[in-house]
Formats: sequence, C-alpha cells, structure tokens
Amino acid sequence: MPMTQIISGQVALITGASGSIGAEVARTLARLGADVAVHGRTPGLLDDLAREIRDIGRAGKTYIGDARDPDHLAAVAADVTQTLGPIEILVALAGGDGAPNPTASLDAERWRSVIDTDLNSVFFTLRAVLPRMIERGSGRIVTVASSAGRRASQANAAYAAAKAGVVMLTEHIAKEYAHAGIRINCVAPSIVETAKLRDRMSASDREAIGAHLPLGRIGQPADVAAAITFLVGDQSSWITGTTLDVTGGMTL
Repeated sequence: MPMTQIISGQVALITGASGSIGAEVARTLARLGADVAVHGRTPGLLDDLAREIRDIGRAGKTYIGDARDPDHLAAVAADVTQTLGPIEILVALAGGDGAPNPTASLDAERWRSVIDTDLNSVFFTLRAVLPRMIERGSGRIVTVASSAGRRASQANAAYAAAKAGVVMLTEHIAKEYAHAGIRINCVAPSIVETAKLRDRMSASDREAIGAHLPLGRIGQPADVAAAITFLVGDQSSWITGTTLDVTGGMTL
C-alpha cells in the first residue's frame, strides 16, 4: 500500500519541531497527507513551518511552549484533538543538550537540567497523548534517542543516560500498551547535518567526520525523517518496541 494512503488524513503532533529534524519530519508527513501540529520554543521558525504545511494543502498549527511542562503539554494535546482531530501520530523529538562535559565536573544542576530536557520531556509528552490513544485503541509513536544512548561517546554522561532512558521507556510502553493498539518505536541518530551543526562546525570538518563512517557521510534530516515515517506507517505494523539506529553505520 502506498505510504500516502497510510498517512493521509491523519493528525500528527511533533514536539521539537523548531529543529531541523523535527521540521523535516513535519514537512514529510504533510506531503503524505497528514495534518500536522508543530510544537517548540521558536515562534518564528514554527510559524514559517506551519505556513509551509498549509501551502502543501494540509492543516498546520503552531504551539509554543516548553516540553518540560506537563500541564502545558496536556493542554496542547487537548487543543490539537479539539481543533485538528484525534492525534494518531506522535513524534517526541524535543531535547538535545549533549555538549561534552567531564563527568567529574558535571554539577547537579546541569545533570538535572539535561535529564529534564532529554528524558522527562519525552515522558511528559507521552503521558499527555497516551490516554486518548488508549481510549481509541490506536496510536503510533516515535521517540528520538541518540547514538550517545546506545554506546559511550563524547557526549556528557547526563545526556547519554537520558537517551538510554528514552530507549527503555519506549520498550516499556511498547510492552505495556501493545494490547491497546499502541505501537511505539525509537530512532537513535548519530551526527546529523542540522542548522545547529552547521553553525558550530565547518563543512570540511563535517566531511572529515563523515568520511570515517562506514557509509561515508554524516546524516541529513531527511534520513531521520524517512526512518520516522516508516515507523509511523502501516508498513511497520508488526514492529513495536524497536530502536532503529540511524547512524550511517557508526554503531557497527
């Protein structure tokens, strides 16, 4: 069955949509016929993204706020349901505080902040959306971890622990709610050429890193979006609780 028939007419909520990967996921789902609610903390970028979605011919709505705030997320989920329709697709992408920090000097405030940003935000997002999915007996969710949560890396220890937590949270919910018609999977990207990466790393450095990966290049937002799109479609209808490493072979 064509992917457009699988996604068309459904409602998706994407947190962390201000970033390059989240924005690409939103565009991809809209092109496949989904109505898309985008959530993040950068109003200008999100308004432009929602406009792109509407230009594609789908409903696009912007929500500005903090994914670490459970009450805010509950209100967002309720409003999306009321204005666009039941949320059938959830992509929990908010997070991203993996800058290196020696563990011996990682203070309690930074630890708590990273766990809040990269793990608690995912839990709060899931908790806001799951009850209505369970009531309907249907829902497809993708969480986003990182290769840093799959193997030791240069990322700070709090980020690694948080992303490993996302992987296990995904597995736990997959087993707990499979009977309710909920499928949840995770993607774990490695280095991806986002706008943030381009701002802090030269093209030559990006190429040099890519040359050391088995597939010879760093990832693009479209690579991650393609993996997420597969996991929310019916072509993955017998897959749940899986983490898909989108790494160019880094984890081999």
